[in-house]
Amino acid sequence: MNLSHVWAIIKKDIDIELRQKYAIGGTFLFAITSAYIIYKSFGELKAMEWNILVWIIVLYAGLNAIVKSFIQESKATYLYYYSIFGPLEVIVAKLIYNYLFTLFLSFAVVGVFSVLLGNPIKDVSLFMQALALGTLGISSVFTFVSSVSGSSSSSSTMMSILSLPLVLPSVLIMERTTAVAMSLISDSEIYEDLIILGGIDLLLIGMIVLIFPGLWKQ
Repeated sequence: MNLSHVWAIIKKDIDIELRQKYAIGGTFLFAITSAYIIYKSFGELKAMEWNILVWIIVLYAGLNAIVKSFIQESKATYLYYYSIFGPLEVIVAKLIYNYLFTLFLSFAVVGVFSVLLGNPIKDVSLFMQALALGTLGISSVFTFVSSVSGSSSSSSTMMSILSLPLVLPSVLIMERTTAVAMSLISDSEIYEDLIILGGIDLLLIGMIVLIFPGLWKQ
């Protein structure tokens, strides 16, 4: 795997996002508007409600953002990529880019919620660890399913059907871990939950690396 090729693909995706400002702007507008509507509707939230709503918004905003990973360019363009890039270079670049994008989106949502609805987080370090590992699982699932559904005529529908059940384990563990970070529940084995969350991420990435080369050839 050529790291310069990986960086070239990441840079290409960044350039596309910067040229299509409406796409990235729409994603963040969705997240911020959702937070503002919740603020105007409820005024204030209990910590548990805050925790749940943050991850629901991150989940669906991430889905909308990553769904276009493998469908924003034509098949002719990907045929050109096939001639110059290896499959591992393509999927690793997509995983890195989508993870960083989802992580930044998560920070943005948490920041907006903190400004409008207060910040109930007690253990910032634990919260950030859960956020980093959880968004890795979310972005990995969405990236892989996007690559699978890119060849389907009903890409968006297929993406939603396939991705949400797959991402559920990561979201549930992440939500439980961040609840501990807010002192909503106590768990003496919370770092074992982080290890499980990291293990799920590694399993997902390993599965993607093994399966994607076959999809790339098709």
